[in-house]
Amino acid sequence: MCPNRTPPRGGFSLIELLAAVALLSVLFGLVLGAVQRTRLAADRVRCQANLRQVVQAAHAAHAARGSLPPGVGDYPDGLDRYGTYFYHLLPYVEQQALYEESAFSGHKFVGRHRVYRQPVPLYVCPSDPSAPPDRTATDVAGNVWGVASYAVNAQVVFSVDYKGATKSPQNYARLHTDFPDGISNTLLMTEKYAQCYNAEYPVGGTLWAYFLVGKGHHAYAAGFSVSWNDHSTGPASKFQVRPHPHDGNCDPTLASSPHEGGIMVGMADGGVRFLSAGVTALTWWYLCTPAGGEVVPADAL
Repeated sequence: MCPNRTPPRGGFSLIELLAAVALLSVLFGLVLGAVQRTRLAADRVRCQANLRQVVQAAHAAHAARGSLPPGVGDYPDGLDRYGTYFYHLLPYVEQQALYEESAFSGHKFVGRHRVYRQPVPLYVCPSDPSAPPDRTATDVAGNVWGVASYAVNAQVVFSVDYKGATKSPQNYARLHTDFPDGISNTLLMTEKYAQCYNAEYPVGGTLWAYFLVGKGHHAYAAGFSVSWNDHSTGPASKFQVRPHPHDGNCDPTLASSPHEGGIMVGMADGGVRFLSAGVTALTWWYLCTPAGGEVVPADAL
């Protein structure tokens, strides 16, 4: 009689199992990479949409009050409503309640009831890796402030003399009349990291309601193109792209982009564009100055 034979068992050999694991790892990596790219693309679209809303809010404020808000000051002039550019935009970005919270005895002040501590979701770009989860940051004095991922061009909302020195953070720019270079050729706003500092500048970032002015107070200002010593920084103010890490290798005096290849900019005409990192420092500065008399290259935007 023939002995019983055990039929061969099905299954994977070790080599086949390792090959399957390797294949699954590759597929997982591809899917994860695709998901990550999709998320980054969606965040970039949201950043652009946020910036567009804030720029359009500035136009709405201009239509209502006759000028753009100042960098810091009363708005309209003389009506005792004191705060930053972003503070004055609150009624136009669906934050009327927060704006009214700052009122007392008929006056309004961004420091009243600690309004400056409140985060405003529209002011934060979801791609900004430096923005804390609660959208607030603490300054060197221990005060808590709401952060922002956008900044306004100080050459527009500050009063700057012919030498580039800041005369006052309170300027009331009027569209079409105070932009000889053209509102389509002048930056109004751009992106800037919520928290940003390095060895030379150990503190810094962007706080939407930071109302302290004067030398040494630009570390947290929601503005760009003006240095810590109250002077225009010229072509050297060109933006940085994806500075990493933000807490050690980031210059808080510069605009900063979380996007690869360039930065989102809001123009004074209300348009939002993506400015390439390859733009020259001189062209960047031409875009910053509303009355510099320069000719912006046709392919810059």
